[in-house]
Amino acid sequence: MIDIAMFIPALVITLISLVFLWNARRYCKTQEDITNELAEEADKLIKKMNDTGAAMSKPEDELEMLESPKYLATLCTVLVQKSGGTVRLTEQDFLELPEDEYISVYVDVNDSSILLCLNSLSGHLSTRDDDPVYN
Repeated sequence: MIDIAMFIPALVITLISLVFLWNARRYCKTQEDITNELAEEADKLIKKMNDTGAAMSKPEDELEMLESPKYLATLCTVLVQKSGGTVRLTEQDFLELPEDEYISVYVDVNDSSILLCLNSLSGHLSTRDDDPVYN
């Protein structure tokens, strides 16, 4: 009788563990599928732009460029590529972002690089007339 009393809780714990592991595996597979689909769509878009000879047109002012969906999509693609090919943004990431946080965009005219930083870092950057960083 004691053996059965010990067997039933062990069986229940084992079944709960198996269900948990199965759901965790299914969740990971779903996330992997979504990531792969996004990567395929980005590849298709890049190939289509290369095949048609489409290039980003140079907007007349920087604000227009930053509002361009094509430029922002390219910017996101570069960021994901630079971070190793995958960036996972969860709902919690968006919920934890303070409302007063924003990104400042600076352009270094010496090497035409773009510097993106949180608003808390912007006070550390110099804005002298001879500074090669444009914001």
